[in-house]
Amino acid sequence: MIRGFLLFGILLGLVAPAAAQSPLEPWLVQSACLDAAGRVVPGRLPIDTACRRRVPQQQYDPMPYRRHDWPAVEHASGLPQGYQASDAVLGTLMGRPAAIHTFDFGAGEGRRFGTFDRGRGDGGQVVPLAPGPAFIAMTEDGGGGVQWFLSPECRQGGLGWQGWLVAAPQPGQGWSERVVRLRIAPTAAACPTRFDESLTRWRRTAVDLPWREAATGRQGSARFDAIVSEHFGGGAIATADHLERFVLARDLGMVRWERWENTARSRRANLARDAAAFARQQRCPPLAVSEAPAEGWLMMDCRTWTNFVRATPGRPLAALAWPPPELR
Repeated sequence: MIRGFLLFGILLGLVAPAAAQSPLEPWLVQSACLDAAGRVVPGRLPIDTACRRRVPQQQYDPMPYRRHDWPAVEHASGLPQGYQASDAVLGTLMGRPAAIHTFDFGAGEGRRFGTFDRGRGDGGQVVPLAPGPAFIAMTEDGGGGVQWFLSPECRQGGLGWQGWLVAAPQPGQGWSERVVRLRIAPTAAACPTRFDESLTRWRRTAVDLPWREAATGRQGSARFDAIVSEHFGGGAIATADHLERFVLARDLGMVRWERWENTARSRRANLARDAAAFARQQRCPPLAVSEAPAEGWLMMDCRTWTNFVRATPGRPLAALAWPPPELR
């Protein structure tokens, strides 16, 4: 296993340029830290002061750390690694370079970290890497299986992967926004006949990001260059019924996901009760960017993947082997 880390350092110059096609890649993919000889350092994190040289993490190379979510306060002692790990790594989707964001559950229902537990929540989302804006093309979870976010471009013979917009290159400090049209499809070839509107907005900002050591429970905070991306369930904030917010930290990838409901438009019952119950769990430390988009919105769910599990010398970690082989 040590040899795996050493071989990775030797091959860096061969594999890294192949996927360096998107200006947004540094915010979509986590980094591994290198020593003076260009070798990956087991257990070293981008938040460590000793991490001065970095390289994007390839999906099938040994990993010096994995990012887990924060456990609820009542579960912290029994589930120090939280409920879900998420890797933000360089991989492929149908042979094209992509940022792979895995969702790897390891608590309850016989699930294990590092193993793809099909149908029990494991999966992820894929962002193909291209010179222009970043879009989520595909996702998988335990309920819906593999799903594709397709746009009207598929009606003109294109791939149609420009549905779920994340951000455009060179984001500014103020909000940039676009109304996109998309619909979920069961396969990449199942081009829909109708599409829904989604207001998407994004901005770049500095974020003080709380972190946690899974092994010890030690906590701290580090400032990161981040992109905040918001995807609304409608063409305007006032008419949308929900919001999904992503926080993408440079060198760590997607570190935060939030789900908000508009009390004036949502069809869910007991919103205030459920929002209060979730807040009591304290699974998502406060962030300055975590605020309601308008009056009457409540946060219903959230994950923060900054609960770090470090590899030790001779025992590197591995990213979840996802998407399915036929889609890589």
